[in-house]
Amino acid sequence: MASIDRLLICPLCHDRLLNPTTLHCGHSLCSRHLQAPSSSCPVPLCSSQPPSLRIPPHSRVRYTPAQNPVLPAPIPVPDHRSDVVLNKIIILVDRALQADDSEVQDSDSASASSRESSHRPRKRRKQHAVDDDEEPDLLSHLRSVAAQERSIPPDVPLIPSHHSPPPDPALQEFDKKLLDELTCHICYVLFYQPVTTPCQHTYCAKCLQRSLDHSTACPICRQELPSYYFQDQPLNKIIMSIILKAYPLLYQERAQAIQEEERNARLNTPIFVSNLSFPGVPTILHLFEPRYRLMLRRCLESPHPRFGMIMSPKPGAPQINYGTILEIRSVQMLPDGRSLVETYGSARFRILERGSLDGYMVGRIESIFDYPDDITHTPPEPPSDPTPSTPTNEQLMDTCKAFLDRLQRGAAPWVVQRLNSTYGAMPTDPALFSFWVALVLPIEEHEKAKLLPIRSARLRLMLVVHWIEQLNNNWYAWLTFVVVHGWLVDGPALPCLLWVLFVLTIARLIGWI
Repeated sequence: MASIDRLLICPLCHDRLLNPTTLHCGHSLCSRHLQAPSSSCPVPLCSSQPPSLRIPPHSRVRYTPAQNPVLPAPIPVPDHRSDVVLNKIIILVDRALQADDSEVQDSDSASASSRESSHRPRKRRKQHAVDDDEEPDLLSHLRSVAAQERSIPPDVPLIPSHHSPPPDPALQEFDKKLLDELTCHICYVLFYQPVTTPCQHTYCAKCLQRSLDHSTACPICRQELPSYYFQDQPLNKIIMSIILKAYPLLYQERAQAIQEEERNARLNTPIFVSNLSFPGVPTILHLFEPRYRLMLRRCLESPHPRFGMIMSPKPGAPQINYGTILEIRSVQMLPDGRSLVETYGSARFRILERGSLDGYMVGRIESIFDYPDDITHTPPEPPSDPTPSTPTNEQLMDTCKAFLDRLQRGAAPWVVQRLNSTYGAMPTDPALFSFWVALVLPIEEHEKAKLLPIRSARLRLMLVVHWIEQLNNNWYAWLTFVVVHGWLVDGPALPCLLWVLFVLTIARLIGWI
């Protein structure tokens, strides 16, 4: 109790904390030092820079924290509010110290009365033989010794039971009440990395982050909280020191349990159900749902920050089993907790088994690779074969490039610029070229997804050329029907020409010609 009482010191006046208030920097001060509402800490040499997210040092992800918005006034701490946990701990310590003082006074008075009675003659006590029934039971004695040895850490030498003093009931009661005060009201376990809100309630940092993913209100008093306030908030320094002083082994076990839970969560591949993506193509994502905020934090803390992405299935259609692994390149956090994530497609995968973890999908996957002997070569045709030769991969790529040139010439300049900035430069590798062209083609996304399970680059190129031929045939057939069979034959020519001119103008704007 005395060691904990020495920790309850104001860092500004160096006196015992009185009605403590905890600031955003993690310092707890006496409320009298905070006359005017201010977001700055009056403690000299206070480093209020928030710590960065726990990203491995070898990670190549560019993480940009959110910039605090410019507020008309700093976030004040109400005058009648004090740190709830610290205030209860102070009251608990004061009561325990008062109880110790009263016991000392009682022992002093008892010793004085015993000295007075020592001058009086006393009768000699009769020493009775101890009955066998009053001797301690051997089995209960062994149980108590075994329980005591289990409570001793492995690195501490065992002390014989007759050398250890009996436990103090008052100290045990104080320890139990102190542990109750240091319990998070979200997970109901000992605080791990405790942080304190402006309404002066304390939670585990990860518990509060997950709560703010769903609601910006305090879980206890329901006061509205700024979400950016807790993205990388420093810990409550005094509460952290009390935990490390009173329960170092329990806090270490808590940290190991959390790390083990996060490691098990990363054993399965997290899967983001959103849009279609292909290998070799950059993808910009906007994550705002609470479950995917949690998934992103876990991915950033993993040695390999990546996740899989699959398309959303059509209503009534079977589940999608093929997707693309996205490696995280950079993360831009927003003040309200949302994030813009820049990713790059690295490989394809197939889901073997799927499940759910904290609301988002996880799965056991297998990677999909192309056949090594079917990348660039084409089987030679016999010279005596009268049928036309099969086009090579270079000819198939030239067909795609010619169609894209017509598409870009007919599109507006901003459409071409957007295509280049969204999908990146055109790859020269035939294995990636088909994916890049498919993203540019104006066809349905579920039709493009047929490229994912194909393990041959040549077959993918042939499928893309087939789509291009279908687009050309459909466009010419529609134009012939409109111009010849629709109006020029059965109707006046001038309205038909005006209609065709209008259609061509609209098509040019949207970039389909």
